[in-house]
Amino acid sequence: MNRRDKAPVPLKVEDLPSLVRVVASRADYIPPLHYFKIGSKHVLAHLFTLPFRKYSIPLLVYVETAARPLQYVVYTPLEHEMARFSEIPETGRFVSFPVVEVEPVPELVRKALTATAARKIPGLESVHVKSLDSLMRLVSAMTDEASNPPLWCFKKGGQYLAGVIYPLFEYYDSAALPLVYFTELEAKPAAPFIAYKPVSGGGSVHFTDSVSDARYVYGRLVFVESFPFRL
Repeated sequence: MNRRDKAPVPLKVEDLPSLVRVVASRADYIPPLHYFKIGSKHVLAHLFTLPFRKYSIPLLVYVETAARPLQYVVYTPLEHEMARFSEIPETGRFVSFPVVEVEPVPELVRKALTATAARKIPGLESVHVKSLDSLMRLVSAMTDEASNPPLWCFKKGGQYLAGVIYPLFEYYDSAALPLVYFTELEAKPAAPFIAYKPVSGGGSVHFTDSVSDARYVYGRLVFVESFPFRL
């Protein structure tokens, strides 16, 4: 199959804030969100690529909405996280992501979202870490002024896992060897962020509703209905 004919890998998240946490993981640009209808379903999606072996894999991260969205999604993780639709962009503590209405739906997107069986992509190498403290040290090392990697949170075998994808670039003849560092959680987190601060004897780690304290590095939890990679 020609690469142009391959559909992106669908990754459905649980809610609008989870989708926006992915979109907001970069601070150097404001990407659009794409809206389209498939049958009776209203879909809001973000498309990006992940370095994967010899090439890259396009991921279609999406959520189903109750109705046609307004023109913007305004978002803030400060003080208390908020993600909502708006007819106009808002400034101040909000970032406004434009909603681009797509009609007709591109055939590759339609293929991705109407497949009869969920895709599971092989080839992701998994690395188990002992604790959330260790995982957040990696997130801290991957965070800079422009980007903060999403932490994928999903259920596997009756237990919730949190993981971050770390591409090991130029691995032999591959563009990147994708590694997912993951750890088990005691339960599904009740808050969308993990705050981490190094302290003597280990790291201070806790769940929180905002990213307002500059003393911490934050992990953005993205709650996924089904993780599309085989661990």
